Formats: sequence, C-alpha cells, structure tokens
Amino acid sequence: MFNLIGTGLNEKSLTLEALELIKDSEHVYLENYTVDFPYDKKILEKVIGKKIEELPREKVESEEFIKNAKKQNISLLVYGDSLSATTHSELILTCKKNKVHFNIVHNASVLTAIAETGLQLYKFGKTASMPTWRDNWKPDSFVDLIKQNLSIQAHTLLLVDIALPIEKAKQQLKESLKNHKLEINKVVVCSELGVNSKIQYDKIDKLSDKIKSPFCFIIPGKLHFLEEEFLEKL
Repeated sequence: MFNLIGTGLNEKSLTLEALELIKDSEHVYLENYTVDFPYDKKILEKVIGKKIEELPREKVESEEFIKNAKKQNISLLVYGDSLSATTHSELILTCKKNKVHFNIVHNASVLTAIAETGLQLYKFGKTASMPTWRDNWKPDSFVDLIKQNLSIQAHTLLLVDIALPIEKAKQQLKESLKNHKLEINKVVVCSELGVNSKIQYDKIDKLSDKIKSPFCFIIPGKLHFLEEEFLEKL
C-alpha cells in the first residue's frame, strides 16, 4: 500500500487517519523540495514515533520507491495537503498504472489558510508562482495571471519560490509589474501560515524585510467591504 499523506501546516496537524497509516508503514518518507519546512523534521519524528527518510526531488520524480509499495506499506509525507502539487498527482497515476493500492489523506494547506487574511476563498482566481530569477532568466509571466484575475475582479495567490528571500521577492514583483505596466496599490504577504502566522497588508516597498519563509503574496481584486475592513485591521 502507498499512502500519500498531507501533514498540514504544523507538527500537530496530522490526522488520526494519517497516524494509523504511518504506524502500519515499513517506510516513511518526506518530500522536502516543494516547500521550506517551517519546523524541524525531528519534531515530526517524535509525533509519529518513526524515523523519516527525506526524499529529494529526483527520487520522488523517479517514482521507483512506489514499486516497493506492492510488497510493503509505504507512506510519503507532504507538507500541507497531499495533492496540492502536480508531482503528487502524478504519483497516484503511477500507482494506478502499476496496480499499486493507495490511500490519499488530505489536510490543511496554504490554499485554505489564506482565509486568515479575511479574503473570501471563492473570490480567488488562478494561482500563480514566482520563481527565483537568474542573471539571464527573469520570467514574469505570473503577471499575466494577475491581470486575468483582476479582469474578473478576483484575488491572486502568488506562491513564492522557497529559495527566494523576501527582499528579492519584493524587487522581482515590483520589476515584473513595471514591465507589464500594471499598477498595484497594496498587496498582502502571508508568512508561516498555521505555524506562526504573520500577515501584512501594505504597499510593496513598505512590506517588512523580516518576513520569514515560507511566505506568499496575495494581489487583491475588488474588495468586499468586509474584506477591506479585515485587511485594514491586520
């Protein structure tokens, strides 16, 4: 059996279902490349009472470890929800192709935790991602998604590369908006949601440089008066 388990946002978020499946697993793996884990892996090991083996991107994407699930119970722990990342959906497809039995255990993720901002979840449009720029590689196509969402008055969740510090992320956002001739008054930045939540609503230049990873930006669309009141009181 292959168990794809969302850990939620903090070390106490594992569900009873998840703990039961982990207890019966011969191997417990941790996917550690799609997010900067906000707490020590050893804390999670104490919670589940088992040793955790970290799997780098190449091992997860090779999917070789899934074949062992034909003979053993294997659990892969994923920060947040189990199916938020495309890679994890592909793992389930691999199970189906190889006739490997599987369980999916859902949990909280940034996609729901952003409701702490007071912004209504059903008013969010497409989710965008900001990568870390290199010298000759500065993709800013995420602004196109922001424009699409704004055209229907929807909010945009902008996920930020885990390797990108807040100062550089702010600069990339400013430069990208300028390149696309898009003016944004204020944005929201959310840090360590569900662990030590910090939320700030302000102009990009005024956002704190002490924001810790993991963090994300939200570009608000048209605000309901209750949303606006909530943001102004953050």
